[in-house]
Amino acid sequence: MKAAYYETRGAASEVLRLGEMPEEAPGPGMVRVRVAASGVNPSDVKTRGGTGARPNPWPRTIPHQDGAGTIDLLGEGVDPARLGQRVWLYECQLDRPCGTAAQWVTVPQHLAVTLPDDVPFGVGAALGVPALTAWHACERIDAGAGRCVLVHGAVGAVGFYAAQMARLRGARVLASVSNAEQARTAAAAGIDTVPRGQDLPSAARQWLARQGREDFDAFIDLDFAGNLQSNLALAANGAHIAAYASDTELRPAIPVRDLMRRNLQLSFLLVYTMPAALKQRAVEQLGNWLAAGALCHPAIHPYALDDIASAHEAVETRRHTGKVVVLP
Repeated sequence: MKAAYYETRGAASEVLRLGEMPEEAPGPGMVRVRVAASGVNPSDVKTRGGTGARPNPWPRTIPHQDGAGTIDLLGEGVDPARLGQRVWLYECQLDRPCGTAAQWVTVPQHLAVTLPDDVPFGVGAALGVPALTAWHACERIDAGAGRCVLVHGAVGAVGFYAAQMARLRGARVLASVSNAEQARTAAAAGIDTVPRGQDLPSAARQWLARQGREDFDAFIDLDFAGNLQSNLALAANGAHIAAYASDTELRPAIPVRDLMRRNLQLSFLLVYTMPAALKQRAVEQLGNWLAAGALCHPAIHPYALDDIASAHEAVETRRHTGKVVVLP
């Protein structure tokens, strides 16, 4: 099969290669999937670059956790009815060397989740890490009726789903955006927005006033350090901050007394170490929302497999609003 791989860490254009590799036969309880689309996440490019949060000890790695495609071979013990199923994939390269940037991938069957017929493969490849992280964040802050939630980064892969999921759970949601194009994308999904930056607190207070509120009960944050002062300015007593990244500063100073005065709660999330039972609940809920057509999905930006370096660079530079996928 044709696959992309790297054998050393470094810049995408320098270390990513394309070549032929043997297909892996599925063992007991496993399935082989013909990959139609492979999602590229920030964690994938950080792992390739050598700055990821997880160890990657293999001498050769086929990257990417997420994908979508069709099951075309079954291992022993797998229900024969699964042959030919359309599926979305998650965590395919977790604790193993072979991810979805290839024509086929072989995984434990629970990592191949039924994809509704009306959901394109590109969208299926965009679910995985972003949608599961978004669900986890909403669960941690107890998003629901009566709660006011601020989601930072409304049209990022995680934020776009998190804002919608919080609303589906009954919360009132405001989200931040970087420009007018992002605001229009969010508005099309029913998400109220304010601009990021120093004017965010005052704009957010105007929105809160229209809700009959003075502050937020919870925050879902893609940059814990960068947004901490804004969150403190807008937080209710007992508010909860759920952060899944802090790229501007991984070792920020924490104003402990300010957090104590408001009895604030902090949660830090990494989908790869999310408890298995919680992850299964997320997969089931996501399946229900997909079947009901309840979610809007990010714009999909496809790249050919032999242009995978450009796809990684697009994620690193945030070239697109939406989700980058590779098409094997």
